[in-house]
Amino acid sequence: METGEIFLIFACVLLLFDFILLLMTKEKKKFGELAFFISSIASVLIIASYLRLTLAFLSNNFRIGEVYAYSSSSLAIWYKLGDPWIGSSGSMLFVTFLFTLLYFAYRVKGSGKENEFRTTAYKIMDIFLIALLLVTLVKSPFELLPVTPPDGAGLNPLLQTFWVLIHPPVVFLGYVFVFFAFALTLSGMITGGSERQELREALKRSLYAAWLFLALGIALGGWWSYEVLGWGGYWAWDPVETASLLPWLALTAYFHLPARSKDLGKELTLLITFFMIIFSTALTRGGLLESVHAFGKSPVGPVLMGFAFCVVLFFFYLTRRANKPLYNFDPDTSSLYSVAIFAAYWSLMSLLIICFLGDAAPIIGGLFRENPMTTNPDFYNKWCYPFMLAFVAALAGCNIGLKIKRYALLIAVVLGIGAVLATFGQPTPNWLANLGLPLLLVTGIAIAYNFARLLSKNSRLWSKTIVHLAVIIILIGVLFSSAAETESGNIVAEPGSVIDALGIQIAVNNFTLYPGSGSVYYPQHSFVGPERSALKMDIAIEESGEVHHESLWMYYYANHGVVSEPLIISAPTGDVYISMHQTKSSFNSMFYALMGQEVQPEDAIIVVKRVALIWLVWFGILLLGIGMTVLLLGELAKLKISHPP
Repeated sequence: METGEIFLIFACVLLLFDFILLLMTKEKKKFGELAFFISSIASVLIIASYLRLTLAFLSNNFRIGEVYAYSSSSLAIWYKLGDPWIGSSGSMLFVTFLFTLLYFAYRVKGSGKENEFRTTAYKIMDIFLIALLLVTLVKSPFELLPVTPPDGAGLNPLLQTFWVLIHPPVVFLGYVFVFFAFALTLSGMITGGSERQELREALKRSLYAAWLFLALGIALGGWWSYEVLGWGGYWAWDPVETASLLPWLALTAYFHLPARSKDLGKELTLLITFFMIIFSTALTRGGLLESVHAFGKSPVGPVLMGFAFCVVLFFFYLTRRANKPLYNFDPDTSSLYSVAIFAAYWSLMSLLIICFLGDAAPIIGGLFRENPMTTNPDFYNKWCYPFMLAFVAALAGCNIGLKIKRYALLIAVVLGIGAVLATFGQPTPNWLANLGLPLLLVTGIAIAYNFARLLSKNSRLWSKTIVHLAVIIILIGVLFSSAAETESGNIVAEPGSVIDALGIQIAVNNFTLYPGSGSVYYPQHSFVGPERSALKMDIAIEESGEVHHESLWMYYYANHGVVSEPLIISAPTGDVYISMHQTKSSFNSMFYALMGQEVQPEDAIIVVKRVALIWLVWFGILLLGIGMTVLLLGELAKLKISHPP
């Protein structure tokens, strides 16, 4: 058994001991001090285990299966530092490591200030941490191979990008802050709301942080998918992509609940957020569905879902004890804002239900049928669209000062204009986009006006308005970029040829071959060889009188196949997206180049794509991040004011 694995097992035992001691702190105060000491040792062991795995990557310890599968001796050191959160098993250890850091910081801050609420929260976090440790150990990142290979299999080329060092940690931070907030919520339910102010402040900070990190995680993943050919564009309704959206939708719905409600709506919505994170993790790390983002099948998925269902059962036990309704369907129908907030919440929850069913139906069907049903982008586009419009209309209601009847008339008129545009097929070829654009524009204007009105007032109010405006800008960008996207199809390109495609002219110049580089182990041939070869095509692109001298790249990886690197030329009207793909000739050239032989290719395939107004998506995401950051900083500033040094 590897040392890192022993650390995790001992940490699990110590956390169980900590939980038992916390149960006895009411009887003897010294048990609380001992519990803190034991939890600190457990935290150190988990941190040491994570560092142990990182060191295994840095030292090329290929006897460990995770290191062999995701690294090689020639892999750049920054990828080796990120490898623990890149792999399937290592990523679970990384989540455990992050939650440990947050939990340990909370214990240190509360040391000597123990009360019923904090002690209960410690016990719940112990259980969460034990569960994460068990899931990590089910498919251990320290599993040893029977023999030590002479080198690693190499990191998947789609993962050899700067974004793999940022995107997963950001997503996992969002997950960890939700776990932390949900543990505090369960503690508040168990203790009957004691220390209510402490709970409210800690919840706001952790949930704003989670909201920000989940949003940034989706955004970074979208840019990564757009920039690296092979993921399917910035959004393709891939099962794992869709699953990543679920907790963000749930948490966004949480922030559209009334602040002072007498039901358990906030607690229920946070439970749903927690469950969706577990579901998303099980889908990715457990391989429950086929996806370009998912790892292979493993026992991690069922174990995670089993843990989630246990937590759900415990939550509903607490709701029965609380003797409060789960949700009150009682908006103030005389107030447009109240009705709009109600509609925003339920349109978001409806979007969540559709996306969840789209991912879950194939899994459930697979349990009973040999060929289960599948869902495709058309399913999501068709069923999500009306609720997207409902959410946009609700945002207009939140930001416009009209009576309900006048508001309803305005929405009807705007949708009527959209129907006319859809009939005439303007301004895009997609009638659904044309129907929704007028509503998006009117809502955007209403939000921008409200933002200007609130700018000199409370920062929390205008920062929320920025978030609303950002969502509208993103949706406008999504509708335009998806509806007006055009593609040339495959065009055979030879040196010296000139290609006309989608209004641009591409002059093809020289091909340059690059011989094999790097070092990986070829398991199918049982020897070590070069990792990749490359083919570069120099091109001159002429558009609207401007000439761009650029290069297209294509790589052949011995263990992973051919990967293309797209060229993106941005302009105010949108992006031109050009990529090179293999022909028999170009594939053979790269294959022989891998072995050190130079055989010049005769041709390659070029694909040109235009993506209209895609910059609106990225600008909206930037604005969204700013709004959420201001909200989080506002809560942190309150903490400094209420607890000065």
